[in-house]
Amino acid sequence: MALTKDELLHIAKIARIALTDEEIDELLPQFNEILELLERVKQLPLTEAAPIVMTDNADEFRADAVSPFEDPDEIVAQFPRKKDRYAKVPPNL
Repeated sequence: MALTKDELLHIAKIARIALTDEEIDELLPQFNEILELLERVKQLPLTEAAPIVMTDNADEFRADAVSPFEDPDEIVAQFPRKKDRYAKVPPNL
């Protein structure tokens, strides 16, 4: 299933993206390659589910243990902007 230039322009319009002719010439083959790869994936024989194999390996993560920090003021001193003992950050809009 190949994507046409008109279909690409329609997708760009829906996404509210303006494309130049150069961008269209660059994107069209890329979209078609992606669609071709998706078609190949759809043809894979996925009727049988792969078995889940359990091993004897244990977690390699460290233990989740609380450890006190020696000097919290050392961390606060590194804040670029602060108010009292709190980091001052811009508002998240």
